[in-house]
Amino acid sequence: MEFGTVRRKKRWVFPLCLGLSALFLLICTKSSFFYPLNDWVDVDIYFTIGKGMMHGHVPYTDLYDQKGPTAFLLYGLASLVSGESFLGVYLLETISFAFFLFAIYKIASLYVKDGALIILPVVSAAVLGSLSFSHGGSFEELMMPFFAWSLYDSLRYFKEIYPKRVPLSMIARSAFFAGLMLFGKFVLLAFYIAWMGVIAIAQFPAKHWKRAISASLLFLAVMFAVGIPWVIYFSANGSLGDFWNYYFYQNIFGYSYLDSPLIVTMPVAIIKSVGAFSFRNPQIALFIALGLFWLTFSKRDKTKTVEKINYWLLAAFLAAGIYCGGQGYRYYGLVLTPFMALGFVPLLRLWNERVAPKLRRRAPKAALYAGLCVVTFALALLTTDNRYMLFTKKEDTPQYRFAETMAKVDSQSADSLFCYGFPDSGFYLAADVIPQYQFFATSNAAKEEVAAAQESYVSQKLPAFIVTRNKELTQSGYELIDSAEFRYEESVRTYRLYVRTAE
Repeated sequence: MEFGTVRRKKRWVFPLCLGLSALFLLICTKSSFFYPLNDWVDVDIYFTIGKGMMHGHVPYTDLYDQKGPTAFLLYGLASLVSGESFLGVYLLETISFAFFLFAIYKIASLYVKDGALIILPVVSAAVLGSLSFSHGGSFEELMMPFFAWSLYDSLRYFKEIYPKRVPLSMIARSAFFAGLMLFGKFVLLAFYIAWMGVIAIAQFPAKHWKRAISASLLFLAVMFAVGIPWVIYFSANGSLGDFWNYYFYQNIFGYSYLDSPLIVTMPVAIIKSVGAFSFRNPQIALFIALGLFWLTFSKRDKTKTVEKINYWLLAAFLAAGIYCGGQGYRYYGLVLTPFMALGFVPLLRLWNERVAPKLRRRAPKAALYAGLCVVTFALALLTTDNRYMLFTKKEDTPQYRFAETMAKVDSQSADSLFCYGFPDSGFYLAADVIPQYQFFATSNAAKEEVAAAQESYVSQKLPAFIVTRNKELTQSGYELIDSAEFRYEESVRTYRLYVRTAE
């Protein structure tokens, strides 16, 4: 009877995670229908290219950005829900964060018997209300659940199974996740180098050297197998060379901000970036630090030495992978959030010893949990950096205003829209346009090639409409027909809409 009761309780865990995810994301992500649009450049580029994929356009060859095809595919699938809004992206974020919360619950439950449900609204507010959550919809955000589940598998293996052989099903699962990273943002593979490396090495003292080899080979096979559909897709479209050049080559050799010697500048950059992430997000950093501290100094009869080594290496390698390029964009550190889970363990144990015994009846427990959800929801609303755009009307944004202007001036030529000299900020989305130009937006890689191509589009007067940001167009043959100012993060930007004139 007791076992059945526990199972029934566990059935409610994921639905609760899903409900909390949907609720908190309503106010914290600009992809929510409480916002007019998500004007963050990264997610708009993902959406534009992904939507283009769903209509036969090929990434890199027809629509360029240096990011990986995994991101484009996810956003392309989201565009099938709605090609004119971020409704599909909101649903994607909701599902992704729900699995992340579920993994956090599972990690905490490895070390505490009861009470792990209480941390879910706290985690929701801490992560989604953080500065690093930024606008919402980052690739790092969508990858959080994969890192969290791999972390859970690793912790569970060393806690409950080791020194028995590592299950191959567990290896295959994380190898698939690693494949998504390889073709999404390959620097994130640093985590999986440590993940597989520690597990493989740990097989030798346990006298499972055959399993160490077979597990490693299986991991590599599954990871690279994820890329087979992409190789077929790009080969069939004659774009394999562009895929290799713009995703792998440009990101490896054209996207570093570090000076020589790297052996000195890279570690310094990583440490500084981790420090900056911690300063921006103390509510995340404190739980991560507490978890590292608790595990490190926990007694050996409670946690094995290999557990501690594994945890530290996973955190260190992931941090190094994120920041090894010398850039520390605030959303990068989101993938570190799974390491928050262990920070709640000592607090939960204290709760279970001091408070939980006094709350035996169901009604007080439910009331307390509801109150916690209300308080954490209010905190998320108070701390989210996106609040300035909450409940803004679509017609008050430059994106939808310009779309209406273009429709009035020449609806037949609106498909020839071009955002000149700045990244995609939702203008293609608002106008429901798939760009006709390979370099439809600026990028952090291949900058000279992108700039030259964009100059040629304008000099040849190819676009019927041109949008600029904080820039006046001096090219003859275009006339200014609208302009608008709009806040973006901490600055106010001026957008201008030009139309091609008859000569």
